[in-house]
Amino acid sequence: MSTQPKKKTPLSQLIASVTEGDADFQKVMVTRTYRAGEVIAAPEDLSSQLFILMNGKAQLVCQNKEGRRMMMSRLGPGAVFGDGAMITREAAPATFAEALEETTIWVLPETHARAMTERYPIIGWGMLQTFGRRLRQVEDRLEEVAYKKLPQRLAKLLLDLSSGADRNTIRTSHQSLADMLGTYRETVSTILRGFKADGLVELGYRRIYVTDPDALQALASSWD
Repeated sequence: MSTQPKKKTPLSQLIASVTEGDADFQKVMVTRTYRAGEVIAAPEDLSSQLFILMNGKAQLVCQNKEGRRMMMSRLGPGAVFGDGAMITREAAPATFAEALEETTIWVLPETHARAMTERYPIIGWGMLQTFGRRLRQVEDRLEEVAYKKLPQRLAKLLLDLSSGADRNTIRTSHQSLADMLGTYRETVSTILRGFKADGLVELGYRRIYVTDPDALQALASSWD
């Protein structure tokens, strides 16, 4: 008789469970909800507050003086960020957090972040996991930048975003894709139009439909 593997409880649910009923925690914690595209935390917030992503998706974005944006890390439920409140007050001056969809965030001020993390080690564990994922994403990005051309990188990104999506539908904007790739929106739009002409995708308003995933996979896997 076969047994199904036990599903792991999402980290965000575990954090909610262990802190439930703690009046001290509930008193200092603030719940905030953001819509897609809204800024969750400005650079100064990331150095003075601790953020726990409970529902939705977000990204850490770096923006230079010319306004060019680059996605540094994608964050999902259970992500703990704003580590400046725990480790150092210094933060990358142009890095901020932005919601990718409707997102619920728990916020702990710097004055209580360390005490609550000591009381609930699972929050520190969430921070370590978030660090690890961010590091892996940076390493993957460096490898792609070093060895792959932009159309290949965009093809891989579309495949990653469409994985598990309803009917291979990606709900995003050309600007968001450009941020993730560290390039310009106009460049992404040009490549996408080429993909459409080749029958790889269909384009809609803030939606991309992957119509030929096999061809995209072949392009993403090409290193020439």
